[in-house]
Amino acid sequence: MSALRRIARAMARFCGARDGAAAVEFAMVATPFCLLTMGLAEVAFVGFAQTNLDGAVADTARLIRTGQVQTQNLSFDQVKASLCNDMKSIMPIDCANLSLDVETFPSFVDVTTNSPIQNNNFSNAGFGFNPGTPASIVVVRAYYNWQIITPLMQPLLQNTSNSRVLASTMMFRNEPYTAGP
Repeated sequence: MSALRRIARAMARFCGARDGAAAVEFAMVATPFCLLTMGLAEVAFVGFAQTNLDGAVADTARLIRTGQVQTQNLSFDQVKASLCNDMKSIMPIDCANLSLDVETFPSFVDVTTNSPIQNNNFSNAGFGFNPGTPASIVVVRAYYNWQIITPLMQPLLQNTSNSRVLASTMMFRNEPYTAGP
């Protein structure tokens, strides 16, 4: 019986002790707090990357709309490099995750844009590069595969099987530029 009494007294002392209660409470709150903070930072980075992509696409579309791409005979790779460098000026990105599609259409009514996300995977099959001529109707679409860092945010943020595809689109009519002197 004395062993049971000793165990009961030890349990009573343990339950009545208040030493370290703050440390235990902090340990219980610290993990969810850190995960929430990391998740909020991830959402902020995704939003920042989306805004960065929108700005870079607007700059690239302006090069096409004003005829600079056409009159300087810039290739797809040169335009994509310009887009990538524009994005890199604000935040570090991997240009391999960047896709660009530039297409022309006969009228605004005929513009069709199919989602490049099929069966939970991103595919740039069918993307082209046709910046058009003066007065052409052009659609510039750019996509960036953002790799989600916070594991708990993946189910909430991803729109493919393993990443978040950010998209930006500009539609416009080319200006009546001339080839120059």
